[in-house]
Amino acid sequence: MIKTSLFLSYFLLAVLYFGYAQSAKDSHNLPLIPYPQSVIMHDGIWSPQSELLQYYSDDISFFEQEITVLTQQVFAGKTLQLARNAGSANILLLKDDQIEAEHYHLKIDAKGIHLRAGTSSGMFYGLQSLNQLLLTSKTNHVITLPFVQVEDGPSFGWRGAHLDVARHFFSKEYILRFIDLLAMYKFNKFHFHLTDDQGWRLEIKKYPKLAELGGWRTYNNHDTALLQKAKTNPDFDLPKEHLRERNGVIEYGGYYTQEDIKEILQYAKDKHIEVIPEIDMPGHMYMATKAYPDLLLDAGEASWGKTFSTPICPCKEEAYTFVENVLTEVIELFPSNYIHIGADEVEKDSWEKSALCQSLMKEHNIADLDALQSYFVNRVNTFITKNGKRAIGWDEVLDGGVDSAMTVMYWRGWEKDAPHKAASRGHDVIMTPTNPLYFDFLPNSSSLNSVYHFRPIPTDLPPQDHARIMGAQANTWTEMIPSVARLEFMILPRLTALAERVWTNQELFTSYQNRVVDHYHAWQQLGYSFRMPDLHGFADQQVIVDGKAAFRVNNPLAWAKVYYTTDGSLPTANSKVLKEELVVHEPTQIRFASITESGAKSELYQIDFVNDSWKKPVKASLRGRENGLFTKFFEGKFPKVATIDGNVVREEVLENVHIADTVNMPAFAAQLRAYIRVPKDGIYSFYFTCDDGGVLRIADQMVVDNDGNHSPIMKSGQIALKKGLHDFAIDFIEAGGGFTLELQYSVDGGEVVPIPDDWFYQR
Repeated sequence: MIKTSLFLSYFLLAVLYFGYAQSAKDSHNLPLIPYPQSVIMHDGIWSPQSELLQYYSDDISFFEQEITVLTQQVFAGKTLQLARNAGSANILLLKDDQIEAEHYHLKIDAKGIHLRAGTSSGMFYGLQSLNQLLLTSKTNHVITLPFVQVEDGPSFGWRGAHLDVARHFFSKEYILRFIDLLAMYKFNKFHFHLTDDQGWRLEIKKYPKLAELGGWRTYNNHDTALLQKAKTNPDFDLPKEHLRERNGVIEYGGYYTQEDIKEILQYAKDKHIEVIPEIDMPGHMYMATKAYPDLLLDAGEASWGKTFSTPICPCKEEAYTFVENVLTEVIELFPSNYIHIGADEVEKDSWEKSALCQSLMKEHNIADLDALQSYFVNRVNTFITKNGKRAIGWDEVLDGGVDSAMTVMYWRGWEKDAPHKAASRGHDVIMTPTNPLYFDFLPNSSSLNSVYHFRPIPTDLPPQDHARIMGAQANTWTEMIPSVARLEFMILPRLTALAERVWTNQELFTSYQNRVVDHYHAWQQLGYSFRMPDLHGFADQQVIVDGKAAFRVNNPLAWAKVYYTTDGSLPTANSKVLKEELVVHEPTQIRFASITESGAKSELYQIDFVNDSWKKPVKASLRGRENGLFTKFFEGKFPKVATIDGNVVREEVLENVHIADTVNMPAFAAQLRAYIRVPKDGIYSFYFTCDDGGVLRIADQMVVDNDGNHSPIMKSGQIALKKGLHDFAIDFIEAGGGFTLELQYSVDGGEVVPIPDDWFYQR
């Protein structure tokens, strides 16, 4: 038995060495997210010869918390012992004041693990990289790490994630797990959205009814919709631990005591995460005005305006007394340098006809209702500043003008000049635009690409204002996210794409796609839910030409099987398993999904197979013909491409299917026309990503219909093309909020790649 065990151990080490040696040929294959700034791989792996691991630090008190991370997280379950000196240790944690804040150096060689940092946060991030190497290792029992040198640090100082606990509540225990997930991917800001119209989740001792009454509600319209969805998907069910019966009525809710918050804050501090509280005002305070009606203009009942809840009154001193008392407790409780005060989506109608407000506006020379809101925001900002903190507001604070000391959180993607406006006025800016950083928007096959390629610094922002961009964060609003399982499905793996953008900020997307696959197994080990990786290698509609077509699927997860049906039913673990490929001879519909042994299931996919024929090229010469796509722009909001109409406001020749983000029209349509020159006969698949919508026609045939107003969605189709020139047309609509227009292709089931510029010719 001993000989057999030793043989297996040596065999495993040989296999792992070969794997790491292969990875060394492409250093970007090291399974780390976010990827380090500099990686040098060397031949060899380190595997300790003894069960006892010895560590040493030259500043134990400075790295006290990081040593706890080393022993209780990174090497949990292993036996570790503090060595007497560096020479007898195989794990070194050393302080190096020459290494800048948040940066670290990691070296793994025959002697073991060497980590250096000048700050405790840098050491912590180095340990997270080490932890990822172990979590994504192909074995859970033998420690094997590649010989490598890493020098690493972040590209942005604000690497954030937001969670709305007001719409739906998440327990203190889960918030700690959420913080673990952020720490694993080197996020350093947690934006804690604690209050809104649907719930007040923070105990305020001076106003106990805020949490005691405002923390609970009867079912609202979102709850009712979720309960309906829960009939077919339990992830939409309202957790029973957040329900109570009161006076014979079921109520939903919960809140954090100040002791709960202190525990969360200490936990986050130990993981170098700053928790920024948001107390939304003057709007989104329905629960506050329900508990304390005197905050309203007429001290009536909490109510709703045309779109949003009736805000607290900025013309009554009682409102400022309330706000300052609440913020005093918040400031004393949260050590963060920042307090977020919201200031978005304010229904100002109740102020307009108020004699009290008219008098205040006249007294202070306030021109309009936007300026009245700014008066409120500036007073609150002054109070926060006097108490040693900085205020953050959503980008609506720019509408009436506020003190440049306020930090602006940009979210309204359709207000394209807001970051420019904020930076030029001297505001620091945090980028959180709806597209692609609202993680409550349903994920799809385009989501990772969109998040990964997001640019925190707008391409047309003047260089002198670049330093004003602090970084970016993902926002997750929970109207339709009631459970932990649903939350994690929505944010994983998207969170990792953002982590790499704000930390590494390099173009490593292909490498990232390969690396993230290893993290699914790590999430499963750690008990996190996730959205299964997308299946590839097919189009939504495929053509049967010359009597046959091939059904193939590229499945990134080797430990998940692809199940399919041909009768219109949903695929289950009892359905047929796709081996390599299936030959299709007649029109049919195939539905399929990948399913793991644990029951985790991917998105449902569907391919429609249709009969088609080869498309012959047009009779046109290339002689004297210039490259490009002639494009007409129309200003306006169009619901479908068929409704594009009006005067052409701009014409230009595009090099490829790409519209620069410098197009400043809030809503527009574009018509792209060209010939496409295909180099050989083949079955061409086109992958068309649009936000909002578009249609692709080739050879006068609809290839992809991605029409309508929607967030980025990739749809695909096939066409059989003979070598030569073919008519090519795209109609595209953008309804506001940021746009995406991308087109890729594959031929005969090959790799999906961008279309070369020299394939396009003007008609």
